[in-house]
Amino acid sequence: MNGAKLPGAIRLVRADNVRALAPAPALFEAMLRGWEQQQQSRLLTRKTISDRLSLVRRFAAFTGTYPWDWTPEDVEAYFSGPLSCGEVVWSTVRGQQGDLEMFCAFITDPRYGWAAACLEEFGRFPVQVCHDWRGPP
Repeated sequence: MNGAKLPGAIRLVRADNVRALAPAPALFEAMLRGWEQQQQSRLLTRKTISDRLSLVRRFAAFTGTYPWDWTPEDVEAYFSGPLSCGEVVWSTVRGQQGDLEMFCAFITDPRYGWAAACLEEFGRFPVQVCHDWRGPP
């Protein structure tokens, strides 16, 4: 299957002939729209999609960076605070880490074109920042 036709692919979300005045936030918002479309195509509920998008936005705000600059250390810092304060339980953190992992899998999957666009635009590309070191059950 041609990746350009997959729901959420960059070519279906972002016009080739338009240049954003602020390329970084524009590309990030396009990524989120693409991920939203991909999740809708999988018939996920509006609440699930909204919760996942909200998590990714909060994570980006916490790091002060965009996905092409995120690191595993950012993930550790983001989730360790609420856990150490007892604000959340392991199951909540694991679920949120899984959601963030899914977003990173989406934007790094070459079929969707997001990583290539980041490399072309910024000279960097996103990587998977969530790994199996997520802690005890």
